Amino acid sequence: MLASADQAAAAALRELPEALIVVFDRELRFVLTAGHALERLGKPRKALEGELVASIFPEAMWRAMEPLFASALDGETRSREVWTPEQRHCLMVDVGPLRAHGGAHGPDGLLGGEQGASVVGGVAVVLDITVRRQAEVLAPAGGGFEQVFERAPIGTALLDAEGRWLLVNRALCEITGYTAEELVGKRFDGIVHPDDVNIDSEQRRRLLAGEIPAFQVEKRYFDAAGETVSAILSVSLVRDRDGAPLHYIAQLQDISERKRLEEHLRHLADHDPLTGLRNRRLFEHDLRLQVGRSQRYGEVAGLMVIDLDDFKAVNDRYGHTVGDDMLQAVARALTRRLRATDLVARLGGDEFAVILPHIDNEGVAVVIEGLARVLPSCSIDVGDEVVHPCASIGHAMINERTESAEEVLVKADRAMYADKRAKRIPPR
Repeated sequence: MLASADQAAAAALRELPEALIVVFDRELRFVLTAGHALERLGKPRKALEGELVASIFPEAMWRAMEPLFASALDGETRSREVWTPEQRHCLMVDVGPLRAHGGAHGPDGLLGGEQGASVVGGVAVVLDITVRRQAEVLAPAGGGFEQVFERAPIGTALLDAEGRWLLVNRALCEITGYTAEELVGKRFDGIVHPDDVNIDSEQRRRLLAGEIPAFQVEKRYFDAAGETVSAILSVSLVRDRDGAPLHYIAQLQDISERKRLEEHLRHLADHDPLTGLRNRRLFEHDLRLQVGRSQRYGEVAGLMVIDLDDFKAVNDRYGHTVGDDMLQAVARALTRRLRATDLVARLGGDEFAVILPHIDNEGVAVVIEGLARVLPSCSIDVGDEVVHPCASIGHAMINERTESAEEVLVKADRAMYADKRAKRIPPR
């Protein structure tokens, strides 16, 4: 099961007008649902974590939507318009994959967007476009292509064979923030993120060669304000009677909100919610990478394990709120005192760990000495009293002789307990 978003994220999603957001796992079961459109789909009580996504949709609708969900689990992003029974509402259904975080963790899954990583579920965005569709149906018959083009709910454009804008509709202008006058005549690639300009070069070659009728790809763009917009680009080609290319038809669908949701879910899966530091799972992944670099390239690094002294007594005497404040204060001190390249994590409870790349044994000793002075200054006011944290710190070096991440973590942990015993602090 994928990690659920926190209450704040869910509350924000519920404010999306006329939209339904669905995060689902590989068994097509709900992980998260939000949005006013949920009330329109007949069975909102079934849209709970662990229930089948199919349970909230009428059978006929689900038959039309299920292939999109299945394609998402294969790593594809697809869209389709689906009418509810009796043609009362028209929904635009956009479904795409959620991927494991760079393959860093096991099949239980973290969330991310790296290409090539395993798909652990998907995100569906369902928009109610009934009003737009009804407006198109009621449009005067004499309106012709121009009216249909302008009223299309998806950003649509015509491009010449050189990739210059010939015609853009209102929806595309809303996505990009540019007016039609600012776009027409300029090159399409002019607003594309430099890293994404050529990611569809092979698809374009096959399209021109007649090997495929159309293609779809995710690309990033810069809008008129300079902000990055993530979108699904769909491209097809119109030819003349002799088969020569006339112009491209391009459609853009803004998926920036979905990308932000993916990033938020990935952060929740990788970070400790109290301190914002790396959690144990991400830290162990980082430690394995460091050990691998040290074994292969001889890179030397340090590992510190930090455990707060008598932390249970703080919780027992002052309460868990004070204990949480102390953990947050220690996390801030570690982040400020250490280098930007050092990787700080909360392993759990009152235990922290730090990977220090490119450092020798003497350098680690200097860092430990500095932390021994800094951490007690993280004072917590408790009424008439002030509580100062103290910590036991152990370390181990990582080099080409290090056998595994587990081995070096055990060494650092033992060194920490040796420090604790030297101060006659009983083990937890």
